Amino acid sequence: MSTKYKRLCHRDFPLHLPENVVVEILLRLPVKSLVRFRCVSKRWNSLISDPRFAKSQFMRASERSQRLLISSRSKIRSLDCEAPFEDSSTPSVLAVPFQKRGRYVSIIGSCNGLVCVALYSHRDFYIWNPSTGNYRKLPDPGISLRARKYRHGFGYDPSTDDYKLLVANFRMHPSRESEAKVFSFKRNSWKRILRGLDDTGMADDSAGILCNGSLHWHLLACREPLSGQKIGGFDLAEEKFHEMPMPSGDYGPRGYVCIETLSNLGERLCFIVSMSTHMEIWGMMEYGVIESWAPMHRVDYFREELAGKDLNPLCLSRGGQLVAMKHGIDLMRSNPDGEILEYVEDFSDCDSRVCYATVFVESLLSPYLCLN
Repeated sequence: MSTKYKRLCHRDFPLHLPENVVVEILLRLPVKSLVRFRCVSKRWNSLISDPRFAKSQFMRASERSQRLLISSRSKIRSLDCEAPFEDSSTPSVLAVPFQKRGRYVSIIGSCNGLVCVALYSHRDFYIWNPSTGNYRKLPDPGISLRARKYRHGFGYDPSTDDYKLLVANFRMHPSRESEAKVFSFKRNSWKRILRGLDDTGMADDSAGILCNGSLHWHLLACREPLSGQKIGGFDLAEEKFHEMPMPSGDYGPRGYVCIETLSNLGERLCFIVSMSTHMEIWGMMEYGVIESWAPMHRVDYFREELAGKDLNPLCLSRGGQLVAMKHGIDLMRSNPDGEILEYVEDFSDCDSRVCYATVFVESLLSPYLCLN
């Protein structure tokens, strides 16, 4: 140690900071730095590896930033939702150790920094932390593959502090039985769901939208009028299917609802209403209250092809800007007034016709939570 460094340590910089100060400093650091700092000492390794520290870090990080995860056939990219799309320093290609050549890594959902992905519709499910690279392969649910409609969903149940994955296979022919199973991290096993499987609604996008402790799918395609349209749900705490009717309000002239773009924006369940001159994103301001549906965000048309269909809202930035995916490969950003600020075609240079996308927060949370 140099004489100058010794002098600085003794005068102004104590060699041993109180542990609560050390914790506060570490909680403000990026996940990649925290992973490296595990090697500083046994004490730091124990501190950073503590599940309580990981939860505190996630709560801090979720207030500061969120990232997009975009999966194509050959790669998965990550980028900061706040940064410009064309900033070459923003996107990064992630290493996916379980990816197989020629197969999509389908994104089922994201929760608390953990991402659920699948290599097939009925098996090879993984829980992955893109920030640390840790992953866990779940046991196969044992659901058959017979050209049916699958619905998947991943989420967190705060009432039991448990993460769960739902895999449901709905019959497309009266002679075949529907199947549904839910995997609980705490039980570390699959449980068969016996009720609520008589639904015949179509769900083109199999990945359920997590909101208020339930997973959600649209059950009917975009059509007019609205009568009969509804949202299918699965309560993670009760492990039961339920339905949620659409509002019957007046959307104005030439408006129609595209339920296929069901999303979660600002912890509110949302859908798109397409008007003659613009789109409106409506949100359920009070969950479960049909009368609380109201417009949240406007998106202007800037080209004829930008109709509501095939627009997938992903998140709202800290400044209230909407980040969305169009046609499964293009990214766009609009301000609260509806003006489109960025539109990047084929953002991920996709070698496929569609990409999967989700929003996640960088965290230290382990895919092996609830197994202690």
